[in-house]
Amino acid sequence: MNEQLIVKNFGPIKDATVDFKRVTVFIGPTGGGKSTLAKLAAVFRDEKYAHSTEDISKDYYNKYNLKSHFTNTKINTTFLRWNIGVNKIIVDSKINKQIRSNAKSPYSSEKLNTFIKLSKTLNELKKEYIENNKIFDTNRINIIKIIELQKENIDAIESIITVIGQDNIKLTNTSPIYIPSERIFIAALEYSWAGIMRDDIGLPKALLDFANDFSLSRKDIAELSIPFISVKYLHIDGRDFIKIPEREEPLMLLETASGIQSVTPMLVLLEHLSQQQEQAQSFIIEEPELNLYPTAQQGLMNWLVEKCTAGENDLTITTHSPYILSSCNLLIEAYKVWQKRPELEAEIDKIVPKASWINPDEFAAYYVADGGVQPIVDERTDLIGGNELDSISGDIADSFRKLLRLQKQPANA
Repeated sequence: MNEQLIVKNFGPIKDATVDFKRVTVFIGPTGGGKSTLAKLAAVFRDEKYAHSTEDISKDYYNKYNLKSHFTNTKINTTFLRWNIGVNKIIVDSKINKQIRSNAKSPYSSEKLNTFIKLSKTLNELKKEYIENNKIFDTNRINIIKIIELQKENIDAIESIITVIGQDNIKLTNTSPIYIPSERIFIAALEYSWAGIMRDDIGLPKALLDFANDFSLSRKDIAELSIPFISVKYLHIDGRDFIKIPEREEPLMLLETASGIQSVTPMLVLLEHLSQQQEQAQSFIIEEPELNLYPTAQQGLMNWLVEKCTAGENDLTITTHSPYILSSCNLLIEAYKVWQKRPELEAEIDKIVPKASWINPDEFAAYYVADGGVQPIVDERTDLIGGNELDSISGDIADSFRKLLRLQKQPANA
């Protein structure tokens, strides 16, 4: 995976460069720009956006409520660049233009002219075959045979095979799945979604898409055990229930604790999507820890990494929780111990499930604040630095010490 996002003057982000990995984490204060970066990744990873016209592409920013983030003044203008390998998408509000391009061709202009001539020849052959009611097979083998029949510049074959059959440049390798923080509304409005979507009530498009995806997923996921909160999800007769150990009859999802309501629709959708192998998927999740106790947050991270990074999939999350960062460190450390002591794999797996281990080379974490981003992974240890984990508790402790000093001061005479 080789994806990079460059952002200048877009919403709260003034200047930021982010290298996305298999697992990417954003943490920072409210309003700092975590969700902005995550949403931009969702936009640029959408193949339909990559191939859209400039007018249509605006709909994708509207979907994530990013339209107002564009800046176009005499002093500052928005500049966005998405690099995926040697390909790129550029959005520049200064010239009001979007640029999409693939890698520069390694072929000389002479060979490119030959390629153009051969492409025209292929199109003419295709037209002739169709007019004569013959079958024109466009698979790669027959393309090569047709080119060979022309007895022309064989050096251009590789270039032709790369381009034939592609209407657009391939600028994304994955399909984005965005899971918004507003997902907790799903349970509360369980029986109202059809009317809400029918009447076009102005809820965020990303939330409506998530609601629709969850509704489709639960048809295939009749039950799902969620061990880190000790419950089981049940889908019975079109309704969502939660079975808890201390109760014989299941509760409706909307009757359960807020943490269960927040996490269950997300996990049902992820379980459904993780069973699909047609295309690699990018899972982008806002604040997965919502309403969860710290120990449950650790179990959730194990689940997310296992389900969302299988195969060529990747995971991006925004968070306010230092427990999520600590959980990431645990999953990285398990991988590192296994690398040094592979004979202890079974023992390590008992402590941290192997399916959740994170290769530090495939992990990135950023602190997002004050208009920019700062990597927070210590290059010496491959772990998130202690300062980032302890900064909030350190501030609280410092304030507590100041209060104690005030308490010990002698009273004014």
